[in-house]
Amino acid sequence: MRIVLLGSLLLAGVCALAVGNTVAGDKPDKEECFATSLHHTTRGMGHWYNAADGFSAVTGVPYKDLGCKGCHVSSCNDCHLEKTENGYAYSTEKARDSNTCLKCHAREKATLGMDKARGIESVHMGSMECADCHSKREVHGDGTCYDSMRAPGALDTKCTNCHTAEGGDAPALPGTRSHTVHKDQLDCTACHVSNTMTCYNCHFGVLKETGKKSESFAAKAKDFLLLVKYDGKVTSGTLQTLVGPDNYPFVTYVPYFTHSVMAEGRTCEQCHATEAVSLLAQGKRYAPGTVKDGKVVFKTGVIPLAPELLDWPFLEKKQGKWTPFKPENKPLIQLGVYAEPFSAKELKAMKKKQVFKP
Repeated sequence: MRIVLLGSLLLAGVCALAVGNTVAGDKPDKEECFATSLHHTTRGMGHWYNAADGFSAVTGVPYKDLGCKGCHVSSCNDCHLEKTENGYAYSTEKARDSNTCLKCHAREKATLGMDKARGIESVHMGSMECADCHSKREVHGDGTCYDSMRAPGALDTKCTNCHTAEGGDAPALPGTRSHTVHKDQLDCTACHVSNTMTCYNCHFGVLKETGKKSESFAAKAKDFLLLVKYDGKVTSGTLQTLVGPDNYPFVTYVPYFTHSVMAEGRTCEQCHATEAVSLLAQGKRYAPGTVKDGKVVFKTGVIPLAPELLDWPFLEKKQGKWTPFKPENKPLIQLGVYAEPFSAKELKAMKKKQVFKP
């Protein structure tokens, strides 16, 4: 198939087809669209890594020399091809099965596993497939070389595609005070995502030495909710702490939808006047986690993004055990990939105690 050949093109070659960010020609064919899709190019990882404030500034290793770039969908076969009694065949049903998605989307798979172990069930998972929310255009591409899934126009998926004031197949948006008091300044995820998922403390040296992702990070965390600003709204986010050569510390913050959704949103008290908010609003430092007996223990609750005031623990591996260390350098902080911090005025507003009134 011609699409298999296209799947082997280098990223630079694929996007060289583009005029601006769109493939040349009025109507790009399906093969051209797929060749520029984020599933194929994994352009988002390179965009994050190579940004001016990206992790490449710490490692000094070009993205082309990393194994990350090899994690991509090379052709239709990866999602659609399945073995049947009569041999191999293409299947739309297989591609729509969430288990097919979870073979590659490890963070989402880990989220589901952690929720199951804690007796938490997302309102969407179990009764729905990923393809119920994510469009064919998102998956197959539309001929545009997007830098990231957060780039404008990259995603079609949003809560209000299904949850409307009128209702329908999905529950309607109730006209409650909690849905109006913030005057469209909060994304649904700020209140309805249970908490943030992160693979914490990825150590570049350990990854380079072992070649195993599972050995290179200290913990899978899903205990708190990081709130960031994105596209003018407060939304759920995540972070990645990394340790570069010579134990150089790095933290990146991004908007992120942890696929762990609560039917009932947070109450006012769960965001306003909390310990984290009160300290950050006063310009004081806040430590979301500590290390006890070689394990990272995180506090629970909401953490608004104030990057210069958050003290994350950093760890190195000694004799096979994760051990905290005090960095000699101030962590390099990345905010260039769509996340924005809270202003002093916004933190002050969150410091005011509010009482939930349905």
